[in-house]
Amino acid sequence: MSARVIHDERIFLNPMSRFLRTVPPVLIAALCLSACATVKRFTPDLSKLPRPSLPSLPSFSTLKKIKNLIPGMPDINKVVVDDPKMPFNARGTLGYGHTIRIHVYEGARSPKRIYNNLLMVGTKGVIDFGPVGSAKIGGGTLPQAVQEIAATFRIGLRLTRPVTVHILSVEDTPVVSICGDVPKDEFIPAWEQMKIKQAVTVSGGRKLGSTSHGVYLIREGVRHYFSTLDDADQEEPEPGDIIELSPDI
Repeated sequence: MSARVIHDERIFLNPMSRFLRTVPPVLIAALCLSACATVKRFTPDLSKLPRPSLPSLPSFSTLKKIKNLIPGMPDINKVVVDDPKMPFNARGTLGYGHTIRIHVYEGARSPKRIYNNLLMVGTKGVIDFGPVGSAKIGGGTLPQAVQEIAATFRIGLRLTRPVTVHILSVEDTPVVSICGDVPKDEFIPAWEQMKIKQAVTVSGGRKLGSTSHGVYLIREGVRHYFSTLDDADQEEPEPGDIIELSPDI
């Protein structure tokens, strides 16, 4: 093949190369930017694509709500540096390492708070109240722990007036108590915007065949009476509250 033929082939095979050598660099840059803009315009923004909706779940509160009730309370329930983080089930049993925030009130008409502290269950299942005494609550449920703690204060302080024990939280989980005219006393976790009627429903409601309808909300040792659950539903339970279904009214 002659040099003439090779030269002619290069002319026809590389027209774009000859064109680019004759075009100013500024114009080439402008053409590239225009092309990029065109590609971007037709490329969907994945961040703006609709995401599949998820079913809404109740938002369980953390200790923020309790901190509003108790100024200066720490973010996490820890008694000592090596306080272990233990799994907790409100309907389960207590054991070593469970950290509990407890308020105790004496009296009914004008209750007086006589105790407020954060305590951890020891290796022997005992919780220590100092000079007042100690209560063995390991292996028991929260309702059983309340009975043991109340007895410890009645005996240790020789109290004659009623003793009310409020458990606000266990292992950073805020709880409320449901008792009285129910199949069995129990605690359930508290969640934001919970209503008394919801709490009673979650716990299983009144005893089968019960005709009573009165409800007490016990907060900071003070009893508030409601004639029906619907009337009580105007209140939002707070951590530590006791919802007592009256067995007589």
